[in-house]
Amino acid sequence: MFVDKLSKKEKIGLSIACILVLTAIFDRAVCVPIRNRMQKLNQEVSLSEKELARYLYNLEQEKTVTKEYGDYIQYVKEAGSDEEETAKALGEIETLARKSGLCMVDIKPYAPKATGFYKEYIFEIEAETDMESLISFLHQLDSSPQLLCVEKLRLSLKETGGSAIKASIVITKQTIF
Repeated sequence: MFVDKLSKKEKIGLSIACILVLTAIFDRAVCVPIRNRMQKLNQEVSLSEKELARYLYNLEQEKTVTKEYGDYIQYVKEAGSDEEETAKALGEIETLARKSGLCMVDIKPYAPKATGFYKEYIFEIEAETDMESLISFLHQLDSSPQLLCVEKLRLSLKETGGSAIKASIVITKQTIF
């Protein structure tokens, strides 16, 4: 056969060449796929660890979120129909006006507007008062638990030289649904 005709040096060279070729084939057939699979698994583990860290952070924030949700839940729950919400807001506005000494001359509720995820109720108030009572009323509106907000305020003197003020106030109330 072919190997029998080779000299001793050639046989050693052929043996070394065969070993190198078999080693290369073993590397490409077995080692490289295993190494690629290990790298892929390491990447997946790394991504899973980052995701787990994010989930753990979210779990740690659960108490804070639950507490803040409790603070705002009163704004999310709608009391009832549009008429009930309007009546509730009008009652609050009238109570705040009485507390602050504001004399309401006229109050006009407008139809509610649904915008995105909330509903907006609009009220226009004509009032006569002094500056101190007006400021007290505006502060109480801002502090109201019903999300009442002054959108527009127009002031004029009731009579020249007097301290009485005529005020036109546009107030909005927002309910989240």
